[in-house]
Amino acid sequence: MKQTTDMTSIRQKQALVKKLENAYNTCFDCGKKYGVYSVGCSSVYESTCDVCGETKPITETRDFAYFVTGIRKLKMEILNEKSNSKTQKQQSEKSSS
Repeated sequence: MKQTTDMTSIRQKQALVKKLENAYNTCFDCGKKYGVYSVGCSSVYESTCDVCGETKPITETRDFAYFVTGIRKLKMEILNEKSNSKTQKQQSEKSSS
């Protein structure tokens, strides 16, 4: 059961990485959550955020450094979870031998 939960978490994070990589517009909530505000002034207008899907004031993802910080963090979490999953699998195989 634990391994299935890990795989679900990994898949969700991989989907989020893809969404962040493909996003063009972002609201400021998602921008602050996954990126770093990198400009002094932004063009802001009411539309749909490509990350959360809510209609609110948005700007372009470039204003949050294209989410590089959040994407890098998620990719590290994915690698760590895969590594932990492999370790747990190897340990369970050793104990059943």
